[in-house]
Amino acid sequence: MKKKQTNNENKNGMAGYFKTLTGTPMEGSSKKGLLLSGYILLISFLFTFNFQSSEPFFVFLPWKEAVSHGLVVAIAAVATISYISIRKEKLIRDTRLMAFLMGTTFLLLLTIKGASLVSLYLVPVAFATALTALFLDFETGLSLNLFLAIAVGVQSGVSGSIGPVIIAFAGGLMGILEARDINRMSDLTSIGISVGLVNAVLVFAFRFPALSSPFIVNLDWPNYWWAVLNGLASALFIAATVPTAERITQITSPIGLMELLNPSHPLMERLRTETPGTYHHSQNIASLGESAARAIGADPLLTKVGGYYHDIGKMVRPDFFIENQPSNSNPHDDLTPSMSKIVLTSHIKQGINLGKRYGLREDVLSFIPSHHGTSLIKYFYLKALREGREEVDFPESDFRYEGELPMSKETTIIALADPVEAASHTLEDVGQELEDMVEEQVDSKINDGQLDHSPLTLDDIAAIKEAFISTLRAMDQRRVKNYPEEEPEELGVSEFGDEQTLGQRT
Repeated sequence: MKKKQTNNENKNGMAGYFKTLTGTPMEGSSKKGLLLSGYILLISFLFTFNFQSSEPFFVFLPWKEAVSHGLVVAIAAVATISYISIRKEKLIRDTRLMAFLMGTTFLLLLTIKGASLVSLYLVPVAFATALTALFLDFETGLSLNLFLAIAVGVQSGVSGSIGPVIIAFAGGLMGILEARDINRMSDLTSIGISVGLVNAVLVFAFRFPALSSPFIVNLDWPNYWWAVLNGLASALFIAATVPTAERITQITSPIGLMELLNPSHPLMERLRTETPGTYHHSQNIASLGESAARAIGADPLLTKVGGYYHDIGKMVRPDFFIENQPSNSNPHDDLTPSMSKIVLTSHIKQGINLGKRYGLREDVLSFIPSHHGTSLIKYFYLKALREGREEVDFPESDFRYEGELPMSKETTIIALADPVEAASHTLEDVGQELEDMVEEQVDSKINDGQLDHSPLTLDDIAAIKEAFISTLRAMDQRRVKNYPEEEPEELGVSEFGDEQTLGQRT
C-alpha cells in the first residue's frame, strides 16, 4: 500500500509555475509545462477575433477588447488547470488523458466561435462536460463546465447577453448529472431531452418579463429552438465520439463496460463455452469485486468487468487449470514443476494478447497482469523443493509470476478476490473458518509486497475483507476440502495456501 507523500518543493519562480501547471516538479516536466503554456496562449488567441459569414472570414477585435478577452480566458484556463493539477494529479501526469481533455476543450471553444455566427444558445457545452464525466470524473467535468461557461460569457460580451452564459452552465451541469447514469447508448437520449428541456425553460424565463399578450408571438422562437437543438446535438455528438474517445484515452466508457458484460459478447461467449469452470470462477470474482468496490467507493462496474476478463488467457490451455479439469485427470502429473510453472504463468501473456485481439482497452487489460502480480506459485515451488536433488538450486524467484503490481483500487480488489475465491472452495463452513481464510489470504498478499503500489488504505482493506466475507456467505459456498492428504506441512504450506486449489485455479 502506498504511503501518503508530502511535497516540499519550492513553489516560487519558474519551477513553481511548472509545478502549478503540471502538478509535478520542474525536473522532467518542462516540456509538459511549455505545452500547456502554449495551449493557454492558443485558446486565448481564439478570443481576440470573431468569425464572419463573408470575406474576410474573421476580423480582429479592437486591441483593448482583444487583450481583455484574451486575459480573461487565459486566467480562467490557468485557474482550471491549477485546480485539476491539485485535485487530479494522475490526470495531469497522463499524456493521453490530458490530450483528450485539451482536445475536447479546444473543440468546444471553436464551436463557441462558430456558433456566435448563428446563436450562442447553440453551443453544446453538455457534450464536452458529459463526455468528460463519462471518461474522467464528475469533478473534472464540473471544472470544465465552469471554464466553458466563462468562455461563452467572454464571447457573448460582444453583445452583452447573459442568457447564453446561464444556458451554457446549466446545460453543461445537466449533462454531467445525466452522465452518471449512462450505461447504454440508448441512455444518451436522456441527456438530449434533459438538456433541451432545461434550455427551453431558461429561454422562456429570460424572455418572460418582456412578453406581451399573446406572449407566444414574441417568445424569441429562433433562440428557443436553437437551445432545444443544443441538447439533442449534445447527445448525438457523445454517441458519435465515444468510440474515438475510448481509443484516445484507453479508458472503457460505462457504455463499453456494459457491452463487455453482455453474455453475447464474443469473448464472454468463448469463455463460457470453452472454459466453463473458469467462467464460473470469474463470475464469483466479479461478484466479490463488485461488492468490495462499492464498499470503498471504487468503480464497481469496471471492477466487475475486470473480474470477468482477468483469466481469459486460460482459454489457450484450459485443461491445465483445476477448475476445467475432469476429476480423474491432471496434465500437471506428467510435467516437472518448472514446466507447470511455465504453463500457469503463460496465461497472463496469452490473456493480454487475446484481449488486444478483441479490442479490450488498457483499463480492462490491466486486470490481467496485476491479478497475480509477482506472487509465488507456492504449490509447484514446494513440489520442486520436495522432488529436487540436493545439488539442484530452486530460487524462489523462478516460481513467481512476472506480472505487474496492481496500481488502482479496482485492480487491487481483483488481485485480493482471486485467491480468496479459490480458497473458499476448500471450506467446510462459512463461519469463523471463512473469516480466518479471508484474513489470511489478504494479509498474505500484503506481506508478500503485492500491494506496495496500491492506493488502498488500511480502512479500505478492512472494508474489503468485510465485503468478501458477506458476499461469500451470501453465495453459501460449502465445499469439502480437497487438499492432497500427503501435502507436507513442514514445507510451510498454510492451511489455506494449497496450490492444488490455488496455483492451478488462479
